[in-house]
Formats: sequence, C-alpha cells, structure tokens
Amino acid sequence: MKREGDVIEKRAPSECKNQCDGLVTYLFLFLVMVKWLFGFVFFLQATALHSQGFLPRWIGCAEPDSTSELWFRHTYLCAGRPRFAAIEVTTTGFFDLYVNGYNVSTDSRMPFRPQEKDDQPICLRFDVTRFLRPDSNTIALWYGPSYPHVQPRQVAVSYFGRGHDDRFFSFTADENWLCRKAYIGLDSVGGEVFRAPDACQRGWNGSDFAPACWQGATCRPPDCTRKTDYREVCYPAERVAKVLIPAYRVVEGDTVCYEFQTGFYGYVRATLRNAHRDSWLNINGLRYQCRGETDEQAYRKFTRGLFRRVWATGDGPFRSSRIERIEGIETRSYLHFGWQ
Repeated sequence: MKREGDVIEKRAPSECKNQCDGLVTYLFLFLVMVKWLFGFVFFLQATALHSQGFLPRWIGCAEPDSTSELWFRHTYLCAGRPRFAAIEVTTTGFFDLYVNGYNVSTDSRMPFRPQEKDDQPICLRFDVTRFLRPDSNTIALWYGPSYPHVQPRQVAVSYFGRGHDDRFFSFTADENWLCRKAYIGLDSVGGEVFRAPDACQRGWNGSDFAPACWQGATCRPPDCTRKTDYREVCYPAERVAKVLIPAYRVVEGDTVCYEFQTGFYGYVRATLRNAHRDSWLNINGLRYQCRGETDEQAYRKFTRGLFRRVWATGDGPFRSSRIERIEGIETRSYLHFGWQ
C-alpha cells in the first residue's frame, strides 16, 4: 500500500532489458563452465585408468631374437581432428615415438635406465595433439632391446583423448599393428650394427610407406609378476649435455685414433663424405655400412658407452680420408617434468 511521502523508483525499459541480458549471459557462461568442468573431471578419470589397475597389453615381433631393433606402426582413421590426444608407451627396452612422421620424443634416449641389463617395464606419456590430422593419424615406434636377450614383450601402446565431437576415445595396440626389423641392431657385446637401408625402408614411419616385408604384430599375455614403473610428472631422463671435438688425431694407414683427452659417457658421431657404398666403418663398437651418399652420419641409436680414445678403421674399400668430422656426444641424466 502506497503511503504519502514514499518515492517510487522508475526504471527505463532499456535498463531492464540490459539487466536481463546480463543475467542470461552469466547463466550461459556458468553452464559452459560446468560442462567443461565435468568434461575435464571425466577426462582425468579416464586417463587415470591407463595408469592404475591395468596391466600393459603387450605386442611384439612374431619371432623375437636377442639383438634386433624393431619398427611398429598403425594408422587410425578419424572424421575430424581430435581436440586432445595422448599416447602412453610401455616398453622393456628403448624407443622413439613418431606421429605422422614427426618425432615427438624429447630426450636423446627413452626411457632412462640407470642400470645395464635392465628390462623392467617403464611407461611414459606424451601429449601429441599438435601432431594430429583431421582424416588419419599414423603412430610409429622404433624399439630397441635394452641389452642382448630375448624379450617377447616389447611394447604396449595406448592412444586416447577427446575427438572433435568431444567424445572420449581409447585404442590399444593389438595384432592389427604392423611390425618389421629395422636396419640397425645390437651385437652380442653391447655395440650396434648399422646397415644401409634399402628403398622400402625409407618413410617407414609416415603415411606413405612400402607395406612389403611388414607383418602383423603378435599379442603377448600380461606379466603379472613384474611391476610397471609409471613416469608421468617428474622423472629421470637423458639428454645431450655437450658436443666434444677431439684434441688431435693420429693416422696409421687406414686407421685413425682420435684423442679427446677427457673421458665422457655417450656416443660418437662420424660425418662421412663420398664414402664407397657398402663399405664398412668400425668405431669403438659401432659397425656402420656406408650408403654412398655425398654426406652421411654414423652413430649409435640406443647404446651408450665410455669414450676417451676413439679408433676408426674400415673394411674393404673404405678409406679414412672419407671421415670429415668426429664428434663426441656426451649425454647426462636430468629431471624431466612431464606434460601434465
């Protein structure tokens, strides 16, 4: 009931409309935030399932041996570029990870193993969103055994994330993956043998590859007796610390001795020019078959060692004058902070 002296506040229609529009905007933003919050919580729960309570689903070569390094690959089709995707790789050896031909590995050798003759399963996770395409995505792995021994459980791969329609997807490597031997392998004493690749081995990790010589991977049962080391947020890793140049060299015929004067842990990289095709170079445990290109580099892929004096010698038509440069690549462990 209106009393005498009361003041009635009158608002313009445009002011009331602006207040209503503001309330609708706030309500819309609130609903969007709730939607994304629930989606984020769901995604965290889904990714946690990959790291807790499940044993790796292993794949490997049909006839594993003690020294071969292997290639694995598979192409996943999609109807739109995923909004987010991650890959978990569990391995008993070492590996490089490729997505659509791009190397997403961030360290010089993965995973870091502080002890020799160690094949404990280790799991690493990678955010691969920036490498994805809207039609198909090829995941490839270069696997190397941690030391010369037969290990049928070689890699386990999980590919998961949110699609372009915000739906969660998850795939695990199985017998539909392809596998073949790489042109690099170990020898019986911990060195490596690097053979010249043929034409069908070029582009093995991309969408355009030669399917000849590939075969289906073999699924392996989980090993309930071994615990997997999940490295997700902060973990030890290995990276290149220094590139060293030898202080001097001594030539004796077709053998060259390079003296670094200080010892280092890592590997040696040799740059060759116009070497005779199919000739062999030997560098302290590395046997390298030359490809006959104008410039090529010989180096170890997954093995490391202690070096100070480096001997380089050739077999057959190789000449030491073809060695343009020798470098010592020193590697060290460091603390890696994961993508989370």
